[in-house]
Amino acid sequence: MFGKFKVWFSALSSIGKVGVIAGASILTIGVASAAGHLSKTQSPVVPPPTVKSDSIEHKTIMTTEAVAFDTKTVDDPTLAAGTDKTQTEGVNGVRTKTWDVTYTNGKETGRIVVNDGITTAPVTKIIVHGTYVAQALNCPNGTYVNSVGNTVCSPYSAPRVPVGATAQCRDGTYSFSQSRSGTCSHHGGVAVWL
Repeated sequence: MFGKFKVWFSALSSIGKVGVIAGASILTIGVASAAGHLSKTQSPVVPPPTVKSDSIEHKTIMTTEAVAFDTKTVDDPTLAAGTDKTQTEGVNGVRTKTWDVTYTNGKETGRIVVNDGITTAPVTKIIVHGTYVAQALNCPNGTYVNSVGNTVCSPYSAPRVPVGATAQCRDGTYSFSQSRSGTCSHHGGVAVWL
């Protein structure tokens, strides 16, 4: 009978266990280490995770945006009241910003403005607003419409300078022209400007 236990004992020893039969159960004493002595069961040693350092990069980027133009209205006494016309077209300006942009691992993570200024100034739109109102005219020689759309008296003779006359022609008539071009052209030219 002891021979059977000897075979069983050597079978256990070959797999690293030492046992003793006590009745019908086996008592495990320990695990044999590679060096041949007994040790408790050990957890595997796990190395700490490696920490990957972030890749940080800076780039300079320029952006532009429109600067809206202003609109200004000015009165023009030679233009008929209620008439508006654009004298100067408005043009938007340009604002340029320079940014320092931070990228972490290839993704943008921040940006700051390092320069901000208007690189092209806007042009103000100018609208001319007519304020001329024709008064009741006493025009013995009739009227005509001048180059800006106003009705004025045709030149006529008078014993004294009529209200609104701008020049006396060489033939003695008075002109009511609102521009110097063509004044008294059918009356010998201008003798004197009033």
